[in-house]
This record gives sequence, structure tokens and C-alpha cells, in this order.
Amino acid sequence: MLNLNEYFATARERYLISLRRGSGQERPWTQDPIFSMWRFCNVHREDDRTTKWFRSNVRLPLAGKSAEVQLRATLIFRWFNRIETGEKILDIIHSDWDPVEVCNRLKDEHPVCTGAYMIRSPEGMSKLDGIVYSINESIPQLGMAEKWGSSLEEAWRDLLPLYGVGPFIAYEIVSDLRWTILSEAEDINTWANAGPGCARGLGRVMTGHRRQFNRHKDQEEMLLIMRELLEHSRNPVHWPYDDRPWEMREVEHWACEFEKYCSAYDGNRLKRRFK
Repeated sequence: MLNLNEYFATARERYLISLRRGSGQERPWTQDPIFSMWRFCNVHREDDRTTKWFRSNVRLPLAGKSAEVQLRATLIFRWFNRIETGEKILDIIHSDWDPVEVCNRLKDEHPVCTGAYMIRSPEGMSKLDGIVYSINESIPQLGMAEKWGSSLEEAWRDLLPLYGVGPFIAYEIVSDLRWTILSEAEDINTWANAGPGCARGLGRVMTGHRRQFNRHKDQEEMLLIMRELLEHSRNPVHWPYDDRPWEMREVEHWACEFEKYCSAYDGNRLKRRFK
């Protein structure tokens, strides 16, 4: 049995916060003390600030280019995943990769990359040098994108052998390309990569007990649960906004945020306060 009520109720409230805020409504945008105190991502990844910037400045301008060009630009930006950094190297993201020029422009940028996920630089390298090194190592292999189109999961698996690219960054890249070269993929509504936050969140969704999912061993079981949640999202009782339907990405994404919400409800401090 799934705890549908709390999972979808928190999603609806977070979505309403974004609508109230976007309409110019004065604070407070919510009476929920947890949402008032802590920062949560939007229900739809496409509504988050960094993704909106990427969409307007990278994805859409390059949408007519080759699959390899689109993959390269997406990989470069998502390695940094920071608007201020992207603004300083936008012309390079759009054209030819120039590691020396990138290092020159970003040497005084602090921070140079997101704090949203872990980036491990090779031993002895700074974050900047490590990211540039990883991009240098990956670029010769990006022709793989020319055969993509039918499967998000296949594209995700192709990215994993790239230097320094783990399951999380690979999933972020695939989630961006879902709107362009992977827009016709057959598994948009059947596959997602359940990371550690999602695994914990899905454990919270289980009614009656906290299930401890192993993100390496339990992917198939978690996929079944996410597909069931996606089906429930079609019910207007759970998600009444039929102009913004869910895909598997929203199910996975909100499982992470639901875990954060439950953790805060339990009295734990979260990483970032809402300003």
C-alpha cells in the first residue's frame, strides 16, 4: 500500500506556492511551516531557476543542431550547473570547447559549480580543473548521441562510462535532452533513475513502515512503484492540474523532495533555508 495522500498533498502545496509567487501575490505564499522555512525544488524540474536559464540560453538556441552538439553543450553546462558560470562561458558552450579560455574566465569565480550535488575532482586538482579535465576526457566520445532517440535509459547507460560522469549527472543530462533529441523516447513514462534521495523518499511512501530501498539492488522494484505513482497522478484527486501532467521524472523528482519534507517534519535540519 502506498501513502498517496501525503506524497501528493505536499506536491500540490509546493506547486501552489510557485503559482502564488509567480502571480505576484504578496507573502506568505503558504501556511505550511516546513515549506515556509526550507528550500524545496519545484514539482516540475522545468520550473526550477537553473533549468529555465539553461532552456532559454542553451537548449532552445541549439535545438536545431546535431545531436552531438546538443549533448556537448548540455554536458558542459550540467557539469557546472550554475547560472553565473554559464553566463561567463556561454559563447564557448555554444561553439567550440576551449579549456584554456574556460579556465581563464572562471579562475576567479567562486563558487564555480553547484552545491546541489557532489563533484569529485581528480586528486590534486581544484574543482575548476577537475571539471575541465572531465569535460576534456568526455568530448571525443560524444558522437554516441547520433544514434539516440528511442530510449532515455539507453542514453543514460551510454553516458555512464564517461570520465567522472555518475548516475546523477547522466540523469540530469538525459532529462534535458528529453525535450530535444530524446523527445520521442519510448520510455519517458516508464523509466527513471532512482537515486539515493528518491530511494529514501519511496521508502517514506510505503504505508505502515519505512522501507529501506537499496538504489543499486532495488531499481526494478522502485520502477514499479514509480509507475504506480505516475498512474495515480492521472487522478485529479491527487493532481488536479491537467495542463501540467506528470512524467516519470516528476515522480522521481518529487520522491526526493518528499523525503526532504518528511525529514524536516521529523525535526531534522535541511541543507538550505528558504529565502
